[in-house]
Amino acid sequence: MPKRGPGTRVAVQLDDRIALEAIILNRLRRVPENRRQEWLRGLLVQGFRQECRTLQGTAVAKRPLPVMAFSPRPEGAMRGTSVNPVPNPKVPQTTAGSAGKPFAALGKVVG
Repeated sequence: MPKRGPGTRVAVQLDDRIALEAIILNRLRRVPENRRQEWLRGLLVQGFRQECRTLQGTAVAKRPLPVMAFSPRPEGAMRGTSVNPVPNPKVPQTTAGSAGKPFAALGKVVG
């Protein structure tokens, strides 16, 4: 890459047949011409920062999680319902015989 002024020129060719690259090209066309360089630079830096965060996240994920200060409530405790609900006796339960027709019991309920 040839040195030019205070920065280095980088040439990237985008393919408009690739969905994400087509979106970038469409957005670039809508940016005023005098702001395109700044927009592309920002896009590149933002993507690089996100990649760095992702790489740091994989390193952080390998560390053990901190111990919780309190234990979570059982499911349903916040709504006032029981944790193990009793099945409704009016609703027919599916059996092994109706495995081929999963909606066969629905005909008895609907009529």
